Amino acid sequence: MAPNSRKAAQNVFPNASPDVNNAVENVLSSFNPRENARDPSAIFRHLAGQDSLTIEALLSAIGTVNNPDITNFNFSSVPVKTESFWVLQLMPMGFQGQNGHFSEDYFDGGLPVFQIMIYDERSAHRVAEPTPEPGLPASNFLLTCIKKAIAAPMYPFRPALPGLFIIAHKLSPHVSALRPFLDSLPQPFSWRLETPEEAEEVAEGVHQKNRIGIAKGLQQAESEKALGNQAVARKNRDNAVKHYGEAIEKIKNLMSICLSNRAAAWLMEGVKRDPQKALKDAEEAIDRDPSYGKAYYRAAKAHQLLAQNDKAIEVLISALRNPELASDKGLNDALIETYGGLPNTDEELRAFCATNFKESTSDYRA
Repeated sequence: MAPNSRKAAQNVFPNASPDVNNAVENVLSSFNPRENARDPSAIFRHLAGQDSLTIEALLSAIGTVNNPDITNFNFSSVPVKTESFWVLQLMPMGFQGQNGHFSEDYFDGGLPVFQIMIYDERSAHRVAEPTPEPGLPASNFLLTCIKKAIAAPMYPFRPALPGLFIIAHKLSPHVSALRPFLDSLPQPFSWRLETPEEAEEVAEGVHQKNRIGIAKGLQQAESEKALGNQAVARKNRDNAVKHYGEAIEKIKNLMSICLSNRAAAWLMEGVKRDPQKALKDAEEAIDRDPSYGKAYYRAAKAHQLLAQNDKAIEVLISALRNPELASDKGLNDALIETYGGLPNTDEELRAFCATNFKESTSDYRA
């Protein structure tokens, strides 16, 4: 049993009934917070591994706890943690039909289902709220989520404000509705909209993951080359050809990653920004690995900076025609952005889709 699971359970809902704390303790009993202190997502993996009856009991028990009242909360008195920053993000969860059928993949008649996440610089979630119904969230729902993150966050957080609050770029249509509340919060709190470049970095976890991936790929290529050498020494032509071929593929993939990353560097804001060089690198990356989605994204971004929006659309559509990339969320989002971004309401969204994708004058490429 994990240490202090009873104490931890009582800390989650200190004023809750014994049934609630018993249900929480049952889940926490096999989770060791000390071993997972450096991994904020470990608790979510732990929950995913629990049997359905345990989770149902937990949700049923927690459902008896009254939600904190945030309507009378004094937001002007909340402490500001200047070293912290939060991100408000819209996360696609799947699709839901009129009969309640849910699937992670699109099906005819399915409407998109989203979850609103507010997480901090350690990727720890203060709020994780499913939208009340399929489709894009309303501004008032986003505002409620923000207020919960400040006044009534998920355990173990306490009421607080970050030094900086970043709103995901895809939620930009809601900024005017959120502005009055955000501007009323005490300084040194500040907020702004995420830049497109930051949106890309959030989506891919860019620097560290790429660095680790490249090192691993080089190691794998070297290993395949060594196996090819051994096969040659044994006069085994088939195995030699196979292993050398694998090494070549690994190197091609690494070249694509490096070229695409260099394209991202050329796209960075500043006096030496060079979209033409970024486009050249991105196109070469696509040639080397046609299934590498980020190369298409960077090629499209370069075209946009060169005032070639139509070519940006062509690049993104060519990527999405690839079966390996058809469900790539970043590419789909980028294509929507080239058409002006998602509207704010379901009615506007229907009109947007009709104008761009259904009417006789619409863009049949998309």
